[in-house]
Amino acid sequence: MGSTTGAFAIRNGAFKYVHYVKYPPQLFNLQADPDEASDLAADAGYAAVLSECERKLRALLSPEDVDARAKKRQAEQLEQYGGREAVIARGDLGFSPPPGGRAEFH
Repeated sequence: MGSTTGAFAIRNGAFKYVHYVKYPPQLFNLQADPDEASDLAADAGYAAVLSECERKLRALLSPEDVDARAKKRQAEQLEQYGGREAVIARGDLGFSPPPGGRAEFH
């Protein structure tokens, strides 16, 4: 299985909340900081906003469950195509092919 970490984001008014399965969350005020340069998650003044965002996200889904299902599916696909090393050896597409398009590895 890969080492990618699930990330889930929601908007709550002016705020964008990013929940990571294995890392601390992030919180951005998109009106004041549209480039997302200042993470407010550790600022005690935003604790209530952070908590509300997490509650709203969990009302929609369980990040841990979705991440586990995605990683399980990724592992199944790797096996279907010969395992991790075979997929790496085959190469990269360089882009996502359009629906119905033919994948050509380089």
